[in-house]
Amino acid sequence: SYRKPASALNPATTLAFTPSALVRKRRALVNNKGVVHHPTRGNVSYRKKVRAWHNLSLEPWSGVKMSSAVDENPTFKIAADQLAENDYSALAADERSRIGQQKQEALSNQEDDVERNKGALRAEAERYLRTFQGESGAAVIFSKLVEHGVHTVNGYSGGAVLPLLDQFSTDHPRHGGEISKIRWITNSNESSSGHVAEGMAKSSTESDGRLAAGVVVATSGPGVTNLITPLQDAIADGVPLVVLCGQAATNAPPDSFQGAPAVELTSPCTKWSYQIKSAAELPFVMDYAFYVARNGRPGPVFIDLPKDLQTQVLTDELITIYVKQELKDRSETDIDPLVRIQHMPNASESSDVVLLIGNDKRGRLPFFVGASKIEPVPLSPKMKFSAVDAYRWDHTPSNKIFTKNAHDEEGGASFTSETMKTLMDTIQNAQKPMIIAGQGCNDSSDELKKFAEKLQIPVASTLHGLGSFDERHPLALNMVGMHGHPTPNFMAQECDLMICIGSRFDDRITGRLNAFVPEAKKAEAEGRGGIIHVDIRLSEKSKSVSPTFFIHSFARTFLAEANKYLEQQEASNPTNAPNREIVRPWFNRMKLLQTEFPVRIPGFYPEEIVDEQTGKSAVRTRMSCQYVVRAMNDHILKKGVMDDCLFTTGVGIHQMVAAQLITWTKPRQMISSGSLGTMGVALGYVIGAKLANGNKICIAVDGDGSFNMTFTELKTIAEFNIPVKILILDNECQMMVEYWQRLFFDGRYIAVHNQQNPEYTKLAEAFGIKSIYCDCEEDLDAKMDEFLFSDPNEPVLFHVRVERTPCLPLVAPGQALNDMILIDDQYQEVDKAVAPS
Repeated sequence: SYRKPASALNPATTLAFTPSALVRKRRALVNNKGVVHHPTRGNVSYRKKVRAWHNLSLEPWSGVKMSSAVDENPTFKIAADQLAENDYSALAADERSRIGQQKQEALSNQEDDVERNKGALRAEAERYLRTFQGESGAAVIFSKLVEHGVHTVNGYSGGAVLPLLDQFSTDHPRHGGEISKIRWITNSNESSSGHVAEGMAKSSTESDGRLAAGVVVATSGPGVTNLITPLQDAIADGVPLVVLCGQAATNAPPDSFQGAPAVELTSPCTKWSYQIKSAAELPFVMDYAFYVARNGRPGPVFIDLPKDLQTQVLTDELITIYVKQELKDRSETDIDPLVRIQHMPNASESSDVVLLIGNDKRGRLPFFVGASKIEPVPLSPKMKFSAVDAYRWDHTPSNKIFTKNAHDEEGGASFTSETMKTLMDTIQNAQKPMIIAGQGCNDSSDELKKFAEKLQIPVASTLHGLGSFDERHPLALNMVGMHGHPTPNFMAQECDLMICIGSRFDDRITGRLNAFVPEAKKAEAEGRGGIIHVDIRLSEKSKSVSPTFFIHSFARTFLAEANKYLEQQEASNPTNAPNREIVRPWFNRMKLLQTEFPVRIPGFYPEEIVDEQTGKSAVRTRMSCQYVVRAMNDHILKKGVMDDCLFTTGVGIHQMVAAQLITWTKPRQMISSGSLGTMGVALGYVIGAKLANGNKICIAVDGDGSFNMTFTELKTIAEFNIPVKILILDNECQMMVEYWQRLFFDGRYIAVHNQQNPEYTKLAEAFGIKSIYCDCEEDLDAKMDEFLFSDPNEPVLFHVRVERTPCLPLVAPGQALNDMILIDDQYQEVDKAVAPS
């Protein structure tokens, strides 16, 4: 197909083509030292290569197909001075036209496919909605609660939520005379309802291993505003809640009775807040609410329910109108709808049509329509990292490893990559490694134990991670942080490799951030250690601490992959088994620190007390909060039932003492308000924990200040005979704040003393609850045993009088993690310019 004049074979004027020339600058002609690629009939789609052959003389029909056979055995040389520009131009124009036509046809076909898929998805969505045809909005909500496995709902009544409340009544026709599938619990107020739901969610999981969502139902106006604190508490601690509140009818006048801007109030303290526009969208709303609440980092969602839409019935017409008017794609509407239909390219270069649900401000997630609910669209392993937005990454772990040297825009490295080998080599070569197990480890305690034992790495825990690593284990370091044990705080600052799994480097863990893990940072610079951070949210990467390796994954997934790597390493060659003699000095250092720096128990000398009326004397020894908590712990361990116990706390000295001195053995055993520090939650939490874990011994450890805030929930305990144990450690003050006023404000005490506490035993008796009182060491053993074990099927309140003692160790604000106050010294020096919080 070439025109070859005689001069074409002249070696002096011969030029050739090479692949490298094509790649570099699309220049086809080079010196005569390469290979000539001969065009053949066939594929003409390589436009870049066609353009590169800009000086060739080709017949108009010729294609451009690079033939490897010709490349290996060239037979032709082409002379540059005989190339016909006009012939190429004719081919190029014809080729461009044909390729353009092909692309247009392909695009048209793809658009037709997308439109067909959109129509099919709309039909599936309509089919799904019609399964609820004939039900009211309130009935749809109840049906969805049952479908999502809800067995208990907490709340309070009110006019705006009456249609939904009616669904829970055993006398409602929907139950056919049977007991309702969902138990209703009326609390003393909406705030307590939220804390009870948190207690249920924090302490229970579903079959998929994720936390179950607690559910609250309340009315509009003050019902909503009373729930702001539980919502913020839940978003701060990662607790899944679904909160359903009534609202004034859509046709109500402005400023109607108990109307409130509920969505605006709750948006900052929820993962998603939404007011329904039609009863027809409730199946989508409820499915999305439970998915968002329970996936990614869990958290609360809020649904605002206008009263008239609770009674609105899903008719054929309503569903048809909803599908036609609301299920549109982005090009058809400028508003921010709940559901948007959109086609989404997938890894196979075709496209899926999905329902994008959420909002434009916070983010949207893609779903298909399943048989009985919407289902999330899975991420393909071949999906480009840049094709997924941050909101979806925070709900869908990529299981990728990121390093400071890697190109993060390419999506990190897999668990089978060389990066994984480098990471594991770093772990195995570290001489002073340490693990911090956060809340993310609560579903992977077995994997964590296997990993730590294999590599002989000590394990500390955060407040929410307590119990994920059994503290009876010789590698257990107990709690790290502001009120943590001295040993893990010292070791965190000395380690050459910090492995933080399922925790976000909260300031209560790190102390002064720029002074955190100095030896690990030094080891990173020297190529022998560093910081490894495992978190479910990609947005946590380098948020507080810049890690050497960031693993975007569930803790369980990472630990399983790390254990698998170690097993394969050893199986391939037994001599490859990790040599842990390298960490023996580090283990010995741990034991030395634990011996030299225990958590101290404040004690008092016995005193002789004379009864003024009888003249009789008795020896009495006052008690500290620490002494009582340790005694409770010893009783439970001696009885062998620690694994069967759940503990809740309020916020204050009693909270940190419980964290320090109870022997945590099981995940999610410690239920407390960590990030927000909400006083008054212990009672609500313990009710929720018992409702969700009826076979467990559920114990609330509370202080008088915290208990005073919410003791109205004794009414709920008594009404439903919820057999919980309530320990009140009464020192008649907010001791944690009092100690700060001593350290930072020269002992000017204000607003910290409870000068008129009630007689808690009489308070319990007023509600018909058994009570016990103790104020000395001599009586504690017998009364503690009675409190814990004598009445397993009824609630008991134990009022214990304790002295005002601070909780130590304490890392004062602005100090490094190893700069702790270890002894209660009146003359402690602190930086008074750094206010505590």
